[in-house]
Amino acid sequence: MNERYELLAPIAEGGLGAVFRARDLQQGREVAIKRILADKVGGCGTAVDALIREARKQSKVQHPNVVAVYDFGVDTEGGFIVMELAQGETLEDVILRGALTADDFDTLVRQTLDGMSAVHAKGILHLDLKPGNLMIQRLPNGGLQVKILDFGLAKSTPRVGEPDLKACEGLLGSIHFMAPEQFERAPVDARTDIYALGCIYYYALTQKHPFDGETKPQVMAAHLHPRTPLLGTLRPDLPARTVKWVEWLINRAPANRPVSVAEALRVYEEVTKPGA
Repeated sequence: MNERYELLAPIAEGGLGAVFRARDLQQGREVAIKRILADKVGGCGTAVDALIREARKQSKVQHPNVVAVYDFGVDTEGGFIVMELAQGETLEDVILRGALTADDFDTLVRQTLDGMSAVHAKGILHLDLKPGNLMIQRLPNGGLQVKILDFGLAKSTPRVGEPDLKACEGLLGSIHFMAPEQFERAPVDARTDIYALGCIYYYALTQKHPFDGETKPQVMAAHLHPRTPLLGTLRPDLPARTVKWVEWLINRAPANRPVSVAEALRVYEEVTKPGA
């Protein structure tokens, strides 16, 4: 890797490694490189291989709202993925300054659902959607460009009869945005990502997590036994149909959520069109 890519500066560090700003010496462009370090994945030696397999699949997703994968491989230091260097700041940083305006929320919903529709169409589940994995760039016209990042926990949609969770996998993800079935080690599918998106949308509108607690076990219990503050009480200015739509996405039972992101987007467009 070192013959082609020059590491410039660290961007972030996570549970499986670190992300660096780098220069692709062949293409003459800046990129982001995520190094999946062998000493970060514990005794599960297949974790790097699994991530590289998913990176290979993600590289087939060509969509303006999904960060592009340019290259990937394994060297003496572990696995690495070379990606598009997304500009801007994370949605988490945006929300910390204030809840989203109606226009920005509308853009966020449409672009994230459109991007995840392309991801799911390739048979990939993200399983770690959260505000920190959405990059927001403010465009010259005042609009937003959203990029979905970090497919480090992504996996293929399981085949019928195939075990869903590998024995070497722990409980990975961001607990404020994880679906109940992830805590229960139950099968996951597109509705698991939809639940995470619903949690993101609720947070973006209120600056509050829909399922919260002072400790991790309390947060997990809040997902499993929901007593979520009604969105309408926190944002009485929102149309009731928009409120019900967001709450639909974070339903405790997967069967009571949208069956796909395409359905979620279709219904969102219906409830937000003028005169609805």
